[in-house]
Amino acid sequence: MTREALRLSDVTLMEQGTAQLQGFNLDILCGEIMGLLPMNGHGLTALIDLLRSNLQLEFGYVYLQEELVNSWRAPRAHDNRIAVISSVSSLVDGLTVADNIFVLRPGFRAWLIRPGVLVRQVQPVLDALGVHIAADAYVDTLTVFERVTVELVKAIVAGCRLIILREVGALLSDPELARLHAILRKYAREGVSFLYIGYHYEELVQICDRTAVYSNGRVLRILRPQDGDLPYEERYVRRVCEQLGQQEPLSGEEPVLLMRELCAGRMRGLSLYARPGDCVVVQDLQNQTFDDLIATLTGERAIERGEIRLAGRPYSPGVDRDIAILRERPDESMIFPQLSYLDNLCMTVDHRLPAIWLDARMRAGIRKEWAQSVGDEVFDLTPAQLTRRQRYDLVFQRVLLQRPKVVFCIQPFKGADVRLRMHIWELLKALLNQGIAVIILAVNLADTFTLATRLIRVEQNSSRCYEKSEFDQLPFTAPWLQLYKRSADAEHP
Repeated sequence: MTREALRLSDVTLMEQGTAQLQGFNLDILCGEIMGLLPMNGHGLTALIDLLRSNLQLEFGYVYLQEELVNSWRAPRAHDNRIAVISSVSSLVDGLTVADNIFVLRPGFRAWLIRPGVLVRQVQPVLDALGVHIAADAYVDTLTVFERVTVELVKAIVAGCRLIILREVGALLSDPELARLHAILRKYAREGVSFLYIGYHYEELVQICDRTAVYSNGRVLRILRPQDGDLPYEERYVRRVCEQLGQQEPLSGEEPVLLMRELCAGRMRGLSLYARPGDCVVVQDLQNQTFDDLIATLTGERAIERGEIRLAGRPYSPGVDRDIAILRERPDESMIFPQLSYLDNLCMTVDHRLPAIWLDARMRAGIRKEWAQSVGDEVFDLTPAQLTRRQRYDLVFQRVLLQRPKVVFCIQPFKGADVRLRMHIWELLKALLNQGIAVIILAVNLADTFTLATRLIRVEQNSSRCYEKSEFDQLPFTAPWLQLYKRSADAEHP
């Protein structure tokens, strides 16, 4: 009989008078990889904190390895042996892989640490996974995939039989994700259980035995791979299908952006072009070149070789407002909390309207114009009072007011739940509809694939360009790719 690794029964959890979890039910079997697809993020962090730290429950019961570890009657005071792997590293820089795995694990009590012995103990474990990581390497030299793998090994060595992976698909490229999935299956066969949290069902169905659809602190339903349905709103699926079926832009239009053999830092020989209304996705399979590319665009790093031309003229890094940059998690990184909504909105429009900061009537006119689409009430709120969706709206409205020719978006869907992803997708589509070229920098394709007119895959100082007509020939599995292939098959039976 299969044992249960985890069971949450009718759990209700309150924080500051708000229900984070309400009637939450979930069970995970030993050796099972359970997916969790959050339609929205309400209560998700509280769920993870509950599993690790046995928070006080309003009602319900939590069982770990079939032992009651928390209940509304008598919560346990100590933490559970559950590891969480996410975008935030739990490893300590300045220490080696072996030190992080053995010395920092709970229960390590050796008075004399022998580095050579630790290296000899951990190296066979890493080699058995088929990864080339030196046990004596310092963790700040690791790639993201290597860091995630080391955290996984650290959790196994520490005796964790349940491991939570939170949005690792956004951190890794497709080949790296396939390698991670193989490692997870290996440990699952040994009885380790996983809660795999991701925002794309197409990713979850590749690895998970079952997937729980989560919304507002509840599990709505459990899906199995054979069910086949996409648990998204019909409108979103319809819009994606319409986008996939659109014709490519006319090839006769002149490129608004042209990069030739661009070299700076770790970026070597990047070439791309984009016409008005193009969406070009640049996928960095090793997650190493984006920082250098953005630093080049902002003028923080000099171009070593190559050139950037914008609308037929040389680009002036750092001062040219014809290029806008949307950074990762722009609702946090691009909002000025000390400024008003209107000040945030007008932040990059002074090149078009030099008197914007002095002319109150001009600012009132902008407020009146945008209030028709976003509502007048948001202008009276501070950035801290805005919802996450409203903060995204604010950032994209600022870009539209700036009227750039090209927008660079860094991982635009990272950290967004399903409903917010749908909204971000619509915001990006609005930029394209205005004739703005959008360059999306991504590690994992996710929703970006559905907007792309061109895909450039960068790996080991080389790149390959795929036109939209070639997407059905892509040699990997990505979210929405099967939907695109079915669309191509229907068009060319």
